[in-house]
Amino acid sequence: MRDKFTITIHDVNGVKQYTLKQIVKKYILYFIGFIILFFIVSTSVIYLLSKEVRELSQKKEELLKQNVRLLKERIALKQSINEKTTELRELSEKVKNIEEMIGLIPEEKKDFSERVKELSLTTGQIYHMFKNIPNGSPLKSTIITSRFGYRKHPVNGQRDFHPGVDLRAKIGTPVFSTANGIVEYAGKKGAYGKMVIIQHNYGFKTIYGHLSKIKVKTGDFVEKGQLIGFSGNTGLINGPHLHYEVRYLQRPLNPVNFIRWKKLSYKEIFKKERRVRWESLIKGITLNLQPLIPEQQ
Repeated sequence: MRDKFTITIHDVNGVKQYTLKQIVKKYILYFIGFIILFFIVSTSVIYLLSKEVRELSQKKEELLKQNVRLLKERIALKQSINEKTTELRELSEKVKNIEEMIGLIPEEKKDFSERVKELSLTTGQIYHMFKNIPNGSPLKSTIITSRFGYRKHPVNGQRDFHPGVDLRAKIGTPVFSTANGIVEYAGKKGAYGKMVIIQHNYGFKTIYGHLSKIKVKTGDFVEKGQLIGFSGNTGLINGPHLHYEVRYLQRPLNPVNFIRWKKLSYKEIFKKERRVRWESLIKGITLNLQPLIPEQQ
């Protein structure tokens, strides 16, 4: 009888007894334990899911509030832009009215290509321009190894803006000025190493970097084609070459346009380099070439 047990049930009909084996008792206990465990796990899962749902609901409310706030800011910004646009339009009308009143009616705007056609120069003007504005190469042989614009720096590997071009040159290659000018700086400076800066007429400037030797001094007047130094490998550099820049009002321009600039096709640069105010510049050249008016006795 040890492997059996008896279940006694009392009800209105009397007493009933059931005799079962012990293994059935174990199965019943296992089943009850499973039910309890399932209840605990289910309760925990429901609690965690409810908590996650509450958190998601809170985030949703926060995002909705943020969206409403951004929408209001956008509407306010759009309204402000419309108001400023209206004010600018009204101001333009007032300026136009004032110009008409005092007789300053602007000329009709012409297409750029038409304006270029009108920029016809005399032989003297062309000669003066090619003497005083950078043109041609600072080296006798021109091979570009690194172009103007954004690039991966050959030494530090970072993406940066290259304000000039690198020209292939062995150490000791002669470097020449590309226009008449005054030496603004001649010495050693940071990543440029030994360098020369020449200030030219009409707002232009040229820079020659990584030199091995400098043959001019600050304040010297140099002529186009004059020897100013020798190429080298000074400064932040991964090999000998000449770094060459052309600047206009401190802004870097693509030197290739000036290196390839020729007298026979002098108008080409007017189209390629539009950041230079060529019309105004040519007016200045014309004034400089006018013969001096003798003083009245």
